[in-house]
Amino acid sequence: MQKVIFFSDSKCVNIYPLNLGRCESSLHFGGRAVAAQWRDLLAGIHADFEINSRLMPTKAAARIIRDMEPGDTWGNEEDVYAFRKGEKKRHIKPEVEPNSELLFTHSAADYFEMCGTGIAEDLKNMTLTWSARTLSEDEREAWALMGVIVHGELEKIHLAPGAVLRSCNINTEEGDVVLGANAEVMEGANIRGPFVLGENSQLRMGSNVYGPTSIGKHCKVGGELSNVVIHDYANKAHGGFIGNSVIGSWCNLGAETSASNLKNTYGEIKMYQAETKKHIKSGKTFCGLLMGDHSKTGIHTAFDTATVVGAFCNIFGASTPPKHIPSFSWGGSEGLAEHRLEQAITTARKVLSRRGIELTPTKESEIVQLFSSTEGDRK
Repeated sequence: MQKVIFFSDSKCVNIYPLNLGRCESSLHFGGRAVAAQWRDLLAGIHADFEINSRLMPTKAAARIIRDMEPGDTWGNEEDVYAFRKGEKKRHIKPEVEPNSELLFTHSAADYFEMCGTGIAEDLKNMTLTWSARTLSEDEREAWALMGVIVHGELEKIHLAPGAVLRSCNINTEEGDVVLGANAEVMEGANIRGPFVLGENSQLRMGSNVYGPTSIGKHCKVGGELSNVVIHDYANKAHGGFIGNSVIGSWCNLGAETSASNLKNTYGEIKMYQAETKKHIKSGKTFCGLLMGDHSKTGIHTAFDTATVVGAFCNIFGASTPPKHIPSFSWGGSEGLAEHRLEQAITTARKVLSRRGIELTPTKESEIVQLFSSTEGDRK
């Protein structure tokens, strides 16, 4: 029997705000959670593993872990990558195969930057797990008659059972397009791969999507997106642009919410770093919105380049809000107040119940703990 446990090291602090209230292994590397991909890659091995949650599930990393002996610890002087349970203790430093690389996340921005790699690495297992059917070239005319115009290979489109393509334009020249079970692409949508639309999610009418982009399960998404990762149960159902962004679960972006992803000067972006609690030079030119779970925006909210929003925030206002908004904040450009804990829990309970999910006492206790642990950020 196999057991995989994920651990967070000291460097996980800079995955903020995506890891607020959740393990980094639940975040999406491409179209699916890191943990789900690791379990698929290690299937069939009867062993207990502990894996650094910042280590992405690439084939190169999986080959090393599969070859580990009982008691092996894989890492270097600074980091532990993985451990296989066993009595005999041994530290290993295996060489990575030529033309392969190990991928670690060091900041929240890495998740949109690695989105395309994640989709490509997981494509075989994702389509197999989702029982997705791969389209064939001899279907091109039939799809065209239904209004689905494909630029590129049809073999790069994969549809899980119940997935629906209305009349739309799809370009697969730069990557695959995968739809999960009962996902729907509505009329007039334009998609450039690589792109993943999760189970029971909707890409709404007239949407424009530039890959690499992934949308989790049970999401409603519209407007314009470019290189975005949206986690499960989040909505951006209306117009507005977000690019080079990562949105947590249970978020809702109000109509015409937009985020700048490039400075007018085309200069280097400064990003908020949780470890130092300062905005530091990032070496990046592009970064949009990084938002933790359960945060919401009012209509026409406009975010500055590389804005970081914590968990359980309610953001609104006529002007651009601060570039760092601590968890459990209420307000925007005219000032931030504390989002009352009782109100945050009540809203979360309503939002979950709309999807047939109960806010359990355990989960409620975790929200209380998160409120307490982030109190210092709001002062």
